[in-house]
Amino acid sequence: MVRQPMAEHRERHKELFGNLLLSELSNRCFPRIKSYQSIKTIDLQGVKNIDSAGIAYLAQIKATYSAIQFINGTEKIAILSALYGVDFLFTE
Repeated sequence: MVRQPMAEHRERHKELFGNLLLSELSNRCFPRIKSYQSIKTIDLQGVKNIDSAGIAYLAQIKATYSAIQFINGTEKIAILSALYGVDFLFTE
């Protein structure tokens, strides 16, 4: 098995941390959607709190780059995404 160089691995995997809330998104605490172009997986384990704006942000990422996979999503992400009818975006 050939291992990818660490820089290339980091480029393909991104972890989100903190509160994925409207206030945080308004303050541009999270990257612009186009920054996810080379990302293959997004780890959501570090997301402490999320609201409808956070779900919309993740849905926009997935709609723009459909090959991206979200991993380690919380129960709250599953519940909110089901309420908004976008839970199919978060299934593996």
